[in-house]
Amino acid sequence: MDIRSEKIEELARAAFLAKLDAAFTRDLQDYVLIDQAERHQFLTLAMAMAGARGLVSEQGIASYALALWYLGVDFVDKSVELKALLAGPLPEVRKIHAMNKWVETVIGDPENIAAADQALFMALKLSEPWGR
Repeated sequence: MDIRSEKIEELARAAFLAKLDAAFTRDLQDYVLIDQAERHQFLTLAMAMAGARGLVSEQGIASYALALWYLGVDFVDKSVELKALLAGPLPEVRKIHAMNKWVETVIGDPENIAAADQALFMALKLSEPWGR
């Protein structure tokens, strides 16, 4: 990779983080209470954590960042099934869909991880035509 490619990637990353920050500012009531430097740090960490889980698309990073916002930095550790999903070989789009269903269920009933795991399994079953 040459310097030009690195600069383009750096600019694209900064543009995406700005777009994500604007969306969170618009849609998450408490997000605006955090100063800009802390918001940037949160989104940069979210992007790195998502990438470590194989979520590298804008949709994947944004979904992971929302999960972090609502459920905390250790949300993946709450479910063996979610952890296995994110470590597995499925296409990113299916991982995102199933993770989002899991997160939605946990937000609705934080103590019922079994129900969230069931939602994850159902999302995987329904998204099977999307690819392996």
